[in-house]
Amino acid sequence: MIFLAKVRVHNYGGSVHAVADSRLTHARILQVTAKILSNNGEKAVNIRDVCEASKTTPPTVYRLFGNRNGLLMAAQSYRFTLNQTELIEGFATAVYGAKNKSEFVKIAHQNLNLMFSLKRQDFRSMRLEVLGSAQSNKKLAAEINNAQSIANEFGAQPIRFAQARGWINDDFDPEIYIAWLTGMVNARVIIELNGKHPKSAEWDKIAMRSICAVLGIPEPKKVKRVKN
Repeated sequence: MIFLAKVRVHNYGGSVHAVADSRLTHARILQVTAKILSNNGEKAVNIRDVCEASKTTPPTVYRLFGNRNGLLMAAQSYRFTLNQTELIEGFATAVYGAKNKSEFVKIAHQNLNLMFSLKRQDFRSMRLEVLGSAQSNKKLAAEINNAQSIANEFGAQPIRFAQARGWINDDFDPEIYIAWLTGMVNARVIIELNGKHPKSAEWDKIAMRSICAVLGIPEPKKVKRVKN
């Protein structure tokens, strides 16, 4: 599921190219700041360093984010939602193209395998780190809550699509399901704190069985052999 942070609308004026350039600059600054946060924490974020690395200027940073704290909140929200949007978009595109329940089930299983895969471990760890910071920062908590609400709404759409066609159970709220699913995926960090766990496939089996039960679809036949 990646960059789902709420996009703030700015009245830049000027040409379409000017607006596009500003958005690219916005994204570049967030990428640079997020990297600093991941490597050295919030105390290491310096406006001058961010500008140098993103090839921009302090006035631009202040115009887009208000101040250093605004930049930190936006960058943490970016880190929390990193790679989530693409995951949801890929799932949605596949679901909208499905012709029957059998095709949907196959798509759902593939998506579950991807979400719990070892190659996404760093993203799970990063989200938990951001959540930890949000526990003592009310502004960040509000920012993350907003980002997750957007993710819930976005991810609920293909779920409603499947419900409307009778492919999955319709006795649960799609948006809350996405929130729960996100929590289920993030929880895998519990067995990843010391690298790959020897029984990680068992964790995946239990998690996938629970998710499939909620959706009302068969669990993957080879769930015990999920490749990490």
